[in-house]
Amino acid sequence: MFNDFLSNLEIVAVQVIILYIIAGLGFFADKTKIFVQADGKRLVDLLFNIILPISIINSFLSMERTPEHIKGLGLAFLLAFLTHLLGVGISCLTFRKRPKLESGIYHYATTFSNAAFLALPLAESVVGKEGIFYSSCYVAVFNVFAFTYGINQISGGKAKINVKNLIVNPGSISVIIGIPLFLLGVKLPGFLQDTMSRVAACNSPMAMIVFGTFFANCNFKNIFAKKEIYFVSFLRLILIPVTMMLVFKLIGINGAMRIALTISASAPIATNTAMYSAKYDNDTALPSELVGQTSVFSVITMPVIVALSSVI
Repeated sequence: MFNDFLSNLEIVAVQVIILYIIAGLGFFADKTKIFVQADGKRLVDLLFNIILPISIINSFLSMERTPEHIKGLGLAFLLAFLTHLLGVGISCLTFRKRPKLESGIYHYATTFSNAAFLALPLAESVVGKEGIFYSSCYVAVFNVFAFTYGINQISGGKAKINVKNLIVNPGSISVIIGIPLFLLGVKLPGFLQDTMSRVAACNSPMAMIVFGTFFANCNFKNIFAKKEIYFVSFLRLILIPVTMMLVFKLIGINGAMRIALTISASAPIATNTAMYSAKYDNDTALPSELVGQTSVFSVITMPVIVALSSVI
């Protein structure tokens, strides 16, 4: 068992390191002014609105329709909801004496992981097409909670929840398109499938390069100076994923689904925390510090937790 743990730890650690090396290119590009954070923000729109949806739809088209995968699809959605509900429950118990805008940032950071731009490509690297398949369910649920609880918290309770945004967003639309294609066993002509696969392949490197530009603009003195950030890192990187890992074990979730959902649950804080903070007139420095610290620590915590999930 210990040898299996070490073997899985090495596999996941190598994939995490590869992704962060790619992020290092973005870091270098920003510092040398070749491709700066402002460029990255524009590229996020391309990623979120075109490349990520194509990647998700491609995962459903590429997945073989079997009773196991059909059942797994429903389970993945259910467990993704449970993971986010756990995050909401834990976050609501913390920072209640802080100003609403500040506590809202902490609550958002605790609840939402970097599911689309780190966990999804990592799941693909570790367990292949099934990784994207199950992680796509997590991304869809992420959007539901982000457009409700998320914006309510990060705006200090001022933003109204727009029910339309729950469905009319690229992540949800891509899943709504992808599920029927998967269930009906639709197969595209070879040239279209190849086109989608090539576009989907852009998601991982482009997302990590953009992430690197955001990381380059963190205040590295502050990310290790505040005790509150360490507390949120513990909740986001250890308590929530370990709890869900045990839940997965308890109900008998195994294989690619367990690994993919554990990766999604154990990822660092969502990079859009700072973007939403800016959009709703909240502080942008604190979210950057939170994302920065959890990203650094996740290089260690993610491989360990994912390796544990595959052997317990």
